[in-house]
Amino acid sequence: MPFTANNTTKIKQFRRDISAVLSCPTLTLGVKYQIDNEWLEELRKHASIPSYEAYNGNQRLGFYYQWLWLKIINAHSNYELIAEEIQLQWDNQTVGAIDFLVKNKKSNELEHWEVAIKFYLEHQGNWIGPNAKDQLDRKINRMSCHQLELSHHNAYRTQYNSIYGQPAVKRLIMQGRRFNHDAARNHQPSIEINPNSLTGKWCFQAEAKIMSSNGIQLRELIKQHWISPPAYEELTAILNTASLVRPTQAISPDNQVWFIVPNEWPWHKKTP
Repeated sequence: MPFTANNTTKIKQFRRDISAVLSCPTLTLGVKYQIDNEWLEELRKHASIPSYEAYNGNQRLGFYYQWLWLKIINAHSNYELIAEEIQLQWDNQTVGAIDFLVKNKKSNELEHWEVAIKFYLEHQGNWIGPNAKDQLDRKINRMSCHQLELSHHNAYRTQYNSIYGQPAVKRLIMQGRRFNHDAARNHQPSIEINPNSLTGKWCFQAEAKIMSSNGIQLRELIKQHWISPPAYEELTAILNTASLVRPTQAISPDNQVWFIVPNEWPWHKKTP
């Protein structure tokens, strides 16, 4: 039967997600502006778990993840939210949006934060999103070279600099999970992967069917559980590998997180 959430389970999941965001390592290393483990530890040390509040925004996971960061900032003793989701226009075109402007109360500096939650599968030396629409190296480069440069764009300088000031610090926060295939060959990645980042396994639909025939029943994860997956025994929906049409996360009895992808992946029909 499908997973159903009551208020108790929603509160429990909210607290799990907040804790996960406060502890999840970054996916990569050596990227300009990216936070390191020392910064994350300091953030977590002084953080407070915010009171539960139902999320009523856009249901895409990235919007929910950004909302979790909003709750963390608002409840944190060392930071003050100055502005969020600042849309920038220039020459009648949208050039992008700034996720957060945050005041560091200890340094009294204005900071520009860009945040993202991503999940990538290793395939032929590349880290590919489950729907094969993006790659890790492209996404991280866009965050560091475009999104975090928006606070220096003329659109910001002319419209918002006099209101909020000029950020002195920039922070790139990309968390998530990377998935490996058991049969993958060793390839030299194009970007330095954080060995401490969260991991999982991925397999093709046909391989998942073999697992099922061998008595390993995978339980399906809804997308709202991807940030901090519940334990296997908390889930009830058995993954139906026969009807799988899109990449789907699941949990095995040993609480291993899996991505099951169509047999034609990454050339399958891409779905939102």
